[in-house]
Amino acid sequence: MAVASRLFAGPASRPISLDPGRISAIVLIALIFAVLGEAVFRSDLLRQAARVLLISYLALEWRGIQRTGRAMIAVAGALTVAGGVLTADPGAAIGRALDQAAFFATFFANQFFLREPARTSPLVRRSASFFIDQPPARRYGLLTLGGFLFGIILNIGVLSLLGLMIRRWLSAAGGSAAIRAVRERRMVLAVLRGFAVAPLGSPISMVMAVVLSVMPGLSWTTVFPLGLMTAALLLTLGCVQDRLEAPRQTVPVVVTSGVRDPMALLGIVGIVLGVFVLAVGIEFAADIPLARAVLVAVPLAGLIWLGWQHRRFGPVRGARLVSRRLVREGARLFPRYRTEIAVLSSAGFIGTLFSLLIPQGRLAMLLLHLPVPLMFLPGLLTVLVVGLSLIGVNPIVSVTIFASAFQGVPDAGIPAAVLALALMAGWALGVNASPLTASAMIIADMVDRTAREVTRDWNGRYVGRALLLIAVWLAGLTVWLG
Repeated sequence: MAVASRLFAGPASRPISLDPGRISAIVLIALIFAVLGEAVFRSDLLRQAARVLLISYLALEWRGIQRTGRAMIAVAGALTVAGGVLTADPGAAIGRALDQAAFFATFFANQFFLREPARTSPLVRRSASFFIDQPPARRYGLLTLGGFLFGIILNIGVLSLLGLMIRRWLSAAGGSAAIRAVRERRMVLAVLRGFAVAPLGSPISMVMAVVLSVMPGLSWTTVFPLGLMTAALLLTLGCVQDRLEAPRQTVPVVVTSGVRDPMALLGIVGIVLGVFVLAVGIEFAADIPLARAVLVAVPLAGLIWLGWQHRRFGPVRGARLVSRRLVREGARLFPRYRTEIAVLSSAGFIGTLFSLLIPQGRLAMLLLHLPVPLMFLPGLLTVLVVGLSLIGVNPIVSVTIFASAFQGVPDAGIPAAVLALALMAGWALGVNASPLTASAMIIADMVDRTAREVTRDWNGRYVGRALLLIAVWLAGLTVWLG
């Protein structure tokens, strides 16, 4: 949360000194390069180095990690002890879990290379203004689209960017308190719902990376089209519900401070497509899975974007300025990623090791023998992921466990793509439903509301309807593809 709330603050001008924060930043950068190198060259030495570097980073930043992150690390530690006793090959099991933890940590930290150019991008500011400065009839749909597109590029940083702009817009728009409250609720929900479904419609998202890494027999070319259609269904449901619940009588307020530039929207779409095309190119050129290709593509895309912003300085001076900026901002921000990396890496570790502790296929067989028609089992998986998120279980943990469970049952009777889609949909709806997620806390804090108020009071009916819609949609896909 601390990272996201400061993503778009101005750069620090303090000189960089060799303090513990800078040391941990260097360790995290080394971790990124180790994981990137291992993704391309499949080096056992780099894999071992990544494990050591991840543990070193968490140890260096332990004092600053928030309670949630420490609790996750404690659970991971307890599970490590259990793994040492219950598994036939403890070293291999713990090593595999550490590899997944390092992968998730790097996937999150890599977003810095897109967030940094976005922080000072005129295109991002123009497009954010375009999404917000719209008549009420169009504002919800465009803000949802903005949350979706920015969510792909900025990840959780979109909530700080658009949340801050929403607060400023509401202050400038004026009107009665009742009208401001209605606008606030509609705009916040538009951004949250758009951001939440971004992983479904993006082949470069962490959700896609988790599913593809745990289900290696699955291809993104199979899952991505289904995910995009599912994202469209959820976005459409949100638009319909917003239109039905919108008050019929409001006083129009004209705000002239914004700039409506449709070309800015095309620019953001172009950046998203550019990162995707680059990742696909690396996938085919290096013959590596897309999830690993994304790890390489994101820093390259960020460097190209930064280079474009500094093009007026010429190639030599521009490259020097970009390098200095990355060093300065990396040293400032990487230590602040401590809690997010602790949570995500621990979640990946816990999910992977827990799935290895369960006898192969036992959990899947338990689910398959429930008194539920087979066609509705994917919908049940979605409900389980959402339900677990409500009690604080990170979706990475539940998705990893459930996906791994069905790996041991190849003839489950449900297409693997539908199982993956069910888990991804559960992740997306968990973001909408759980007040314990960082996204809900951030967007609620931006408008001085509680996370429970945003997720339960404002968004509860949408989540209930979305779960029903997803259950029917997944049942249809199970019959169609099965």
